[in-house]
Amino acid sequence: MKLQLSRVQFFLILFIVETGVVFISFQTELINKGGRDSWIIFTVLTLVHFLQLLFYEKFHENFQLNTLFAFLYKFWWIILCICYIAYIDYTLATWGFPNTPTYLVISLIVLVSLYANLSQPETAVNIGVILIPLIVIFIIFILMSTFDLVWTNIFPIGTSTREQWIAGFQRGQTAYLGIELYFIFRIFVINNQIIKWKPLFIYQLIVGIFFIASVIGSQLYFSLEELKLIPEPIMYILKSEEVTFVKRLDIFFIYIWLTWSIVSITLIVLSIRIVHFSKKRKYPRFQIILLHLAFIILPLLLLKVNYINNIRDYLHYGYIPFSIVFPIIIVFMNRRRKQACSNESSSS
Repeated sequence: MKLQLSRVQFFLILFIVETGVVFISFQTELINKGGRDSWIIFTVLTLVHFLQLLFYEKFHENFQLNTLFAFLYKFWWIILCICYIAYIDYTLATWGFPNTPTYLVISLIVLVSLYANLSQPETAVNIGVILIPLIVIFIIFILMSTFDLVWTNIFPIGTSTREQWIAGFQRGQTAYLGIELYFIFRIFVINNQIIKWKPLFIYQLIVGIFFIASVIGSQLYFSLEELKLIPEPIMYILKSEEVTFVKRLDIFFIYIWLTWSIVSITLIVLSIRIVHFSKKRKYPRFQIILLHLAFIILPLLLLKVNYINNIRDYLHYGYIPFSIVFPIIIVFMNRRRKQACSNESSSS
């Protein structure tokens, strides 16, 4: 596949995938499980994530998928897209479009991805550029709630138990789902430029501040008891803010989040496309259309409250195997194979 990315485009892809669908909701599960020290727990997780990115960069050339791992990753990303689409529709029905037919909302979401992935791969990448001003607008809006924060909510510090640290660490992983796409898009960076630790640190600092601020903001705006009843704290914060230029700020933001989420799903589907068509296959356009038909039909089966709760409860379990364990196995399998081949060639 012909695709060229600048380093800025590459990091923008990662940012959109990581901060897309889950950004409005992961805070509640993290804080409910992690307790008052949740913002500290997530800060530690963010530092670990930076070390993970350093590992990715050092060994990205050794991340070559065999048939088994290619299947596993494609299956994981398909599951991720199905769950994300179901959650998007559920959230839209809850906050802004309760009377809009479900199949229509899902079809509109999927059609954007279909169009982008039937086009040149640059189309899916360039769609993300439209999010830059929208994200800036969102940050300005959320900063308006600063005056309503209760700064004593995060005190006392150091009250979370070991069990809460473990549970909070697990739930915080939801924010970084999809980071394994680093390997998929890294090979398309122009001239395979070296990405040193400073650009990675700057990127992780931006993402970390973005996430950590949302966790701290949620804790400062709501008490721990209130957060047990609030599944999307960012949306509730925006809903409670009063501005003169729009009646409900949360409805305005839901359009930004919807665009954000659609682009995130489009990029995940692009990764499926890259891996699947790394080998020559017949009828590629038909296969892409078939995949998107599945994305219309299968999320409809998950649109019940208990299924949405299951998505929140279990989806984060995919982070450890697909973002940590499998990459380590794949990298070191390929390194050993290359070393064995080089030893054989040198001995001959």
